[in-house]
Amino acid sequence: MNERNLRRFAALIIDYFLISIVYSVVINVVPDTLISHQEGGIQWGFTLVPDGLVLVSLGYFFGCDFLNKGESLGKDIMGLQTRNADGGILVLRRRLCRTLLKWVSLILWPLAFPAYFWKERDLTLQDTALKTAVTLARRFKPTL
Repeated sequence: MNERNLRRFAALIIDYFLISIVYSVVINVVPDTLISHQEGGIQWGFTLVPDGLVLVSLGYFFGCDFLNKGESLGKDIMGLQTRNADGGILVLRRRLCRTLLKWVSLILWPLAFPAYFWKERDLTLQDTALKTAVTLARRFKPTL
């Protein structure tokens, strides 16, 4: 595994750490009356867990698409950027498609994870389909 792949994995962990913080705040603010109940008065609070987590994480990634040109906070922290094959910045439509494909690859992770390392191409489903790449960001180096 090269440095870029390690940074990419760390960025994903950072993103999901931030999502889990937001989700835990949201789930504690939602009134109990919005959580579905089973007959007989037994409360099933876990019914919001998968749906709420998906909504919060989609909101996070779509928010990054709109506000930060497709770069999540994890990618910013780890010094990564997503670019077109020609090195240009992705347009909004392409960033949104990439986010949706990212969710498809997360759902299909048993297939997507080995495919990422297949033939050492280091491309995810969303990178392959949209011809994008995650690269190391250029650092600002002042010249004196």
